[in-house]
Amino acid sequence: MHEYRSSNFILDDLSLKFFINSIDNIPGISYVTEVMHYYTKVTMGELIVAGMFISFFIFLSKRILPYSRTKIKSKLKAKYGKNGATVYEYIHESISLPLKLFIYVFSIQICLSLFITKESTPWFNTAYLAIFTLLLYSLLKNVIHYYADNLFEKYPNVRKEMIDFLLRIGKVIIILFVLLFLFMQLGFDIQAILASLGIGGIAVALAAKDTLTNFFGSLNIITDNSFSQGDWIQAGDIEGTVVDIRMRTTRIRTFANAMITVPNAELANTSILNWSKRRIGRRIKMSLGITYESKMEDIQQLVTDIKEMLSNHEGIATSKIQIDDKERKSNLLKKEDLIGVKKTLLVYIDELDDSSINILVYCFSRSPNWEDWLEVKENVIVKINDLVIKNNCEFAYPTQSLLIKKD
Repeated sequence: MHEYRSSNFILDDLSLKFFINSIDNIPGISYVTEVMHYYTKVTMGELIVAGMFISFFIFLSKRILPYSRTKIKSKLKAKYGKNGATVYEYIHESISLPLKLFIYVFSIQICLSLFITKESTPWFNTAYLAIFTLLLYSLLKNVIHYYADNLFEKYPNVRKEMIDFLLRIGKVIIILFVLLFLFMQLGFDIQAILASLGIGGIAVALAAKDTLTNFFGSLNIITDNSFSQGDWIQAGDIEGTVVDIRMRTTRIRTFANAMITVPNAELANTSILNWSKRRIGRRIKMSLGITYESKMEDIQQLVTDIKEMLSNHEGIATSKIQIDDKERKSNLLKKEDLIGVKKTLLVYIDELDDSSINILVYCFSRSPNWEDWLEVKENVIVKINDLVIKNNCEFAYPTQSLLIKKD
């Protein structure tokens, strides 16, 4: 056995040889051990000890850690309240997967140390490095997510998709460094690998042309600020809410609750209608048909009353709304157009139609939110109906008069 396996920490320092030899010398097992060792160089004692280690680490991962998590969370909640429990949730979410991976990798290393030499050490060193980098990345990501609300409130110019995009790039860089470290541990010439990548870079670039095009398309989208996460956009036949902007594609949730994945190169070269880039004002436009039997004086008074009602309506955007000068981002751009403010209010007798005198009502609600807009529009319609009755006017129906002339 000594010629096959060199001395190591697991066997010698933890004195596992004593347990393995004790199991191998048990009557009935010793014969099986001799046969197994002759053919496989493995004994029953080694298999049993390895099974015990695996069972212990599985029990630790499945039973002890969840129980400890519940106890720690309850104590933090009792001591620090809801904030303490929330912080623990973020920490647990960050370390849960790396901790489980560490337990499984460590158990595998212990078991393999019973059977093979130290040649597997580079792989385990790389695995531990990968787990450690995963832990750092998870902590960074969850810290950003935890403080995201305060961060975006303190720095309104910081965009969510920019942070998400940088996190994705960071993940790719971490993976590349782990792979390079693995190659170094295995004895590969890193300089030769980098040189070969430089030679084959053209071929790789040609093969990944579409991927690179979409990557730079995502950069164009983020830098141009044409839309952000959560915006309602329309690009060609695609309309919906932006879920996220990834390195290659953008995901859009349609109003029928379907998910559409669009290549960023396509979006970067498409005219995009962004309905969310407005701060104040969602258009209300209607044409009121009044009968010809109504007096023109009454119709004119109706127009005056509707305009006054809209000017004093709390849900309608008017010239009374003042915009803070701090929101001005450029002296060369009109402030209202830049941030999306519409305050136009028009009420006029518009045309003499076939069966009605039409009044144009053109205004904007204060809130661009769809539900708020519907509520304001409904209230405006009800009040216009009351004003029509008040001014002795009637809404016109599509009618046709037949004139019969006698000879």
